[in-house]
Amino acid sequence: MEFKGINKLSLLDYPGKVAAILYVDVCNFCCEYCHNWNTLIAPKDNDDLFFNDILSFLNKRVGVLDGVVISGGEPTLMPDLESKIKKIKELGYAVKLDTNGTNPEVVESLISQGLIDYVAMDIKSSLDDYHRFVKSDQLIENVKKTIDLLKQNQIDYEFRITLIEEYHSENVINKIAELLNGAKRFYLQQFKVSDGVLNKNLHPVDEGIANRYVEILSHFIDEVELRGY
Repeated sequence: MEFKGINKLSLLDYPGKVAAILYVDVCNFCCEYCHNWNTLIAPKDNDDLFFNDILSFLNKRVGVLDGVVISGGEPTLMPDLESKIKKIKELGYAVKLDTNGTNPEVVESLISQGLIDYVAMDIKSSLDDYHRFVKSDQLIENVKKTIDLLKQNQIDYEFRITLIEEYHSENVINKIAELLNGAKRFYLQQFKVSDGVLNKNLHPVDEGIANRYVEILSHFIDEVELRGY
């Protein structure tokens, strides 16, 4: 499986690093506010980025870029993800993995081998509401396993959520606070409509309400911040 997209320079996606972002176009979730929806539903329209070309680009940017973000879609569905990361690490790059948490065994293996340096895990809602995004009870259980794995602090990490008025009430936020109790870091991101979003009738959570959510979550999580407000 090849990567389907690249952002050659990002100052925002890997905390403290100048990074390139590599995208995969497969996912096991269906999120109507996903900004990469067009890529996920029409992968045939996207040219494969052959990995040797990516490695050539990264080799030329050694000393300019610090890190590589592997994002999606869901990167842990890439069968040869491990071997690809090994080649990126051989160039001296730090690697950040973006994941929805449905493959804890893959995440644990990458951590144990020292192949990733930072994990950003998307939290969709409270576990009670995860059936909005995925129908498999096993995948929802896997999400909980990955949360527990990251909370063991074997690797630097963040949890993050995109706040949607239609999805995230104070009751839901209280359940998320209990789910993430003891976590290191949680970012609450502002939802913005873009061309790639499937449902353009969704609404962002008002900043005042978002700050209330930060207050609630701060009783359970060490570092809670708004992002994009």
